[in-house]
Amino acid sequence: MQSAPASKPHILLVGYEDQENLGLRSLIACLEAKGYHASLAAFIPGKERLVLDAVRTYNPVLVGFSLIFQFSLEKFSFLMRFLRSGGVEAHFTAGGHFPSLRPAETLELIGELDSIVRFEGEETLLELLLHLDEPESWERINGLAYRTSDSVISTPHRPLIENLDLLPFVHRTEPPTSIGGIRMAAMLASRGCHFNCAFCSIRQFYGTVPGKLRRSRSPEHVAEEMQLLAEKSGVRFFSFQDDDFAARSPAQKVWLAQFLKELRAKKLDKLIKWKISCRVDDIQPALLSEMKEHGLFAIYLGVESGNAAGLQTLNKQTTVQKNLDAIAAVKALNLALSIGFMLFDPSSTAGSVSENIRFLSLVGEDGYFPVNFGKMLPYAGTPIEQQLLESGRLKGTITHPDYEFYDPDLNWYAFLVQKLFARRNFGPDGVAALQSADFEYRLAEAFALEAAGRIGHQELRALITESNRLATGTLQELLDAIESMGAEEFLREEERLLSIADRAWSGEAEIQHKSQLLLSTLRC
Repeated sequence: MQSAPASKPHILLVGYEDQENLGLRSLIACLEAKGYHASLAAFIPGKERLVLDAVRTYNPVLVGFSLIFQFSLEKFSFLMRFLRSGGVEAHFTAGGHFPSLRPAETLELIGELDSIVRFEGEETLLELLLHLDEPESWERINGLAYRTSDSVISTPHRPLIENLDLLPFVHRTEPPTSIGGIRMAAMLASRGCHFNCAFCSIRQFYGTVPGKLRRSRSPEHVAEEMQLLAEKSGVRFFSFQDDDFAARSPAQKVWLAQFLKELRAKKLDKLIKWKISCRVDDIQPALLSEMKEHGLFAIYLGVESGNAAGLQTLNKQTTVQKNLDAIAAVKALNLALSIGFMLFDPSSTAGSVSENIRFLSLVGEDGYFPVNFGKMLPYAGTPIEQQLLESGRLKGTITHPDYEFYDPDLNWYAFLVQKLFARRNFGPDGVAALQSADFEYRLAEAFALEAAGRIGHQELRALITESNRLATGTLQELLDAIESMGAEEFLREEERLLSIADRAWSGEAEIQHKSQLLLSTLRC
């Protein structure tokens, strides 16, 4: 990597910070290592003035936007127009999955952008900064896309960084956030994924350019960063943001064994807790038990579907039974659990949806975790987007892509499900509140905090069971009605529809009220 000019200009990077934005923080760390001043501005839609204030404070020569997926295009486009109208003349660049995979469309949709840093950005951004005032030389910068007077130029791909240990630890200057008084930090041990799930753009993001599909930092490097955060910032909980914290292959098992050894050597295994995301076929009970002994506390499982046709459509390369076995293994070890699940996918029929409902009923009956569900969305660049496009089924807009089912009645069913469950599934006081209460209780219990004694876990699990039963029961009742009557006739039965909706909404409102009380008790 090249050095910065002597004047040390300022760089401002902008993106969502619901959790620490490790991508932007890695860029900042690399910029600072080369002598630049760099800052991060959290983007909160509706509070664009905070970003403008940051620009006026730092007067950056470049503002970079973390525009990961297409669903954020309109919000970031509005932000950039707002900044330009406020007199900001800095170079605007963007990175993320959608800009990397669709640079021409991004530049067309957001006229305020000057360039796009494609795929991994650490080296490309540094090179762009060195030649920021020499647009005639940009064609020699690999990994860049930009607009000319009559076309969009995309330069040759820049290979992925082979050795992630060469990157500095991500930028962290703010005090750590906390959950129930436990300080936490996001972590990344690897980049990429070996698999090619049809709905996911991770494979395309890392597989389009030269390099390995998945690269890991060394176990020593990861444990060293964790030890630093534990000792200097008091961090006790680490949330790994890896796309797949895999443990299947022999090489990955060797990596994991060494990682656990490093945690023991640094005396972190009894001091900290950590969370991972993984596939169901990564779950091996004996290995999972060993990981728990070294602080593993929570798992997010990419389950996605409870029927064979859905798993095949999504190219999950697993089975319904493996999904059930993985969930059972996590429950047996009493680890905190949440799952990704798509009630609908392009192959859905009334029968497959009913199978999905039964699956959710089965795994959610004990109240171990709140079930959540949605419709698979065709992200740009994914295999399933291409399949829908070729079959003429891709609908909607670039920012809100969609598809219809072969059964018209199922389209109405999915529409009604979205209306009935939008607040429960995606609002802050629905499933999220139940998930937070369960997580915070378990965390307090794991660290022997006084908060764990304020509520009974059985009371919480009973509430989660109630929520799960209400959701799955409503889903099935609505499906049965549409199957028996047909959507057109059912929609004329306004009283019956309102009766189902009223029971769902009033029941969920009561559950949400109770969950908020539990959360308040935990946090008081």
